[in-house]
Amino acid sequence: MSWTISIPSSSLEFEDAHQKSSFMNFSSPGFLEITSYGWIIFVVYWIYAGLKTKKTIRRESSMARVIYLILMILAFELIYAHAFSRGFLANRWIDDTRFKDQAGLSISLLGIAFAITARRWLGSNWSGAVTVKKDHELIRTGPYAITRHPIYTGMFFGLIGAALVLGEMRGIIAVILFFLSIQMKMSTEEKFMQENFREYADYKLKTKKLIPFVY
Repeated sequence: MSWTISIPSSSLEFEDAHQKSSFMNFSSPGFLEITSYGWIIFVVYWIYAGLKTKKTIRRESSMARVIYLILMILAFELIYAHAFSRGFLANRWIDDTRFKDQAGLSISLLGIAFAITARRWLGSNWSGAVTVKKDHELIRTGPYAITRHPIYTGMFFGLIGAALVLGEMRGIIAVILFFLSIQMKMSTEEKFMQENFREYADYKLKTKKLIPFVY
């Protein structure tokens, strides 16, 4: 005797639609959440490494620091705060596909990892604000042989990857704001470096500022 189990086609179609729906719901929000974990690791390492820096002998103005910090925080809020997903900001600039999400996630995590590596390479010369440290050294090896500001390079690509995963207009605006923020900080840093290191002019000629081979 044989038994036959009959499953209505409508049930299969419902299950297939449910699986597709679950995948789509995981797609962008899920990958975007993973990028946020990367930034959390970034911040935790920043706090830990910040405990081991040289004594500061010169510091940028407080006003300049406030301005670029506001722009930077707003950039992250635009991408990760769902409250901004409305109106024009919520319009999509790219189709939501698995390849797009995977590419964005890879770019973001690699960028964050590069920023952490550059921070580690800089050692005790680092500071969250633009400063000149006691016995400050001009680092030109490792990540600093790729760009003059590899920490910002990594952060910039980390945010570009997250914006790609998000796929909404607010992501593009966030990247622009973040670029303006680090552009302000890089300009101040370069002024400090040129005033303290005569060899910095030669370093500028040989190494791009932010994007390898481009800028």
